[in-house]
Amino acid sequence: MWKKIENYYWTLKYLKKEQVGYLMKNRLEHGKKAVTSLPAPAAAPLPLWMEELDEDADYLNRFSLEELLSGTVTLLHESGRPGGTDWKEDSKSHLWNFNLHYLEFLIPLAAAWRRSREQTYYECFRRYVRRWILDNRKGSGDGWHPYTISLRLTNLWICMDGFGEVFEADEEFLQELQNSMYAQYCHLQKKLELHLLGNHYFENLKAVLLGSLYFQEADVYKEYKKKLEQEIREQILPDGVHYERSMMYHKIILEDLLRTARAMEAFGKTVKPPLIKVFQKMADAAYSLEEGMGQTPLFNDSGDNVARPVGGLLRALGKWFGIVPEEQTAFASAGYYCLKDEKKKLVFDAGEIAPDYMPGHGHCDGLSFELAWMGRPLFVNGGTGQYQGELRSYFRSTMAHNTVVLEGEEQSDCWGEHRVGRRIRQVSGSSDGRQVKGSLVTCTGRSQSRSIRFDKDGVVICDQVSGQADSYLHLAPEYEYVQQGEKIQVLDLEHKKRVICEICLEEKDRQEIYQNGKITSYAPEFGLIRQAQVLKISWEGDGGEHRVLLRFPDAAEEGFMQ
Repeated sequence: MWKKIENYYWTLKYLKKEQVGYLMKNRLEHGKKAVTSLPAPAAAPLPLWMEELDEDADYLNRFSLEELLSGTVTLLHESGRPGGTDWKEDSKSHLWNFNLHYLEFLIPLAAAWRRSREQTYYECFRRYVRRWILDNRKGSGDGWHPYTISLRLTNLWICMDGFGEVFEADEEFLQELQNSMYAQYCHLQKKLELHLLGNHYFENLKAVLLGSLYFQEADVYKEYKKKLEQEIREQILPDGVHYERSMMYHKIILEDLLRTARAMEAFGKTVKPPLIKVFQKMADAAYSLEEGMGQTPLFNDSGDNVARPVGGLLRALGKWFGIVPEEQTAFASAGYYCLKDEKKKLVFDAGEIAPDYMPGHGHCDGLSFELAWMGRPLFVNGGTGQYQGELRSYFRSTMAHNTVVLEGEEQSDCWGEHRVGRRIRQVSGSSDGRQVKGSLVTCTGRSQSRSIRFDKDGVVICDQVSGQADSYLHLAPEYEYVQQGEKIQVLDLEHKKRVICEICLEEKDRQEIYQNGKITSYAPEFGLIRQAQVLKISWEGDGGEHRVLLRFPDAAEEGFMQ
């Protein structure tokens, strides 16, 4: 009980004063139902369809048209059939139910219609939308949460633009939908997530701003444009990384800004140079931290099947705003640093759990790294398989990342689904192009520092800690560990078990290879949990330098083929 009280104390300590006020307001207004239909004013279509994003093959492959036509929806690697009161599926997670209400799965129907002009896809879209309106007419449940409204409105406007003339000709359905959307838009303005802030609040503002253009409400546009500009200054760090330090959410926010800017231009609004500068920095970060890694880097809450693929985002930025990403190696505000040579790329995390007042997507990943070999993930963090469920606490834990656990303690007190109590402090990082460095003090006051460098021998990891230390190296599932005398080899399972690297330890080190159990859980995508081997290296730290060498031999060298 005392631990729970302590967690609440440290969690509330970092909140902004206004957050506490809005938390109390939400409690008092809990259970109040929304008005689900209002006469919509005259609307002006939003040009939100973007081929680079909405017809991207990698994106569309997430959905099955055959399933959608049959009434089945697969989200986060789990299938269901939308229907029933509030569209609540008790057997599914809260995250799955939230995703269902986004109606993002309708976008592939619009893409298929544009490709084939088959009326079947439009009729299927209309059935889903009408079913949602009918089943959610009570004005309660997940469908009327401000976050689901924010994403659903945007996705509906994307679809409406995608279907184009066939939608405009369906006047009765168009009016029915507009009345529902106007009610959602008005409800959203009363339920902004000011108690939470972060990416949720950003989504709220973006959706209302787009709605003010669509429903031609100039006063609302002026008010929310100012609010969104303020959040851009707050949430986008000077180095261009979104302040929640998740590259998944970074890409989501970048897409939001891209679509909003395009809509503004279409309505004769000027996209000013400061926003173009933000686009450039965000594009640089997305490209620099993901290019050559083979997937979205798995720092903090992140995965590959939520945000749009980085390739489509960069193509769209290039087409509509002339943005060409420039590769960077250091993002000092966020705490991310890169090392790269012809075959390897490493991303290192020496950043805070942040922002202080909204750290719910933070993990205990301080001084962790990910390493790709020949464009494929090799050493990976555990990922984020779920927001609800028994593995949630594991995926946020220190041992789920390629870093060091001291005296069996967590770096930060991550608790509940999205809370952080005591947390790391005195975090710093640096890079000179060949070496990255970082240091921190854990929530219990233990100092930890690490440097990683590329040299002629391979990758050298140097840790300086005091006390019992356990360092973890998580492999991607396509590889396995094999003990060979005093060395540990990493074999490539997809290429005749070729030796990729050898791990050389210090003489007194103890090692253990995990091949099963919770610790081998690996989630490159939400809802997709695979098994991958993990190496634990243990030693007694005396404050001096402890070295681990990842030696990458030439495949042609004698003795390095199996």
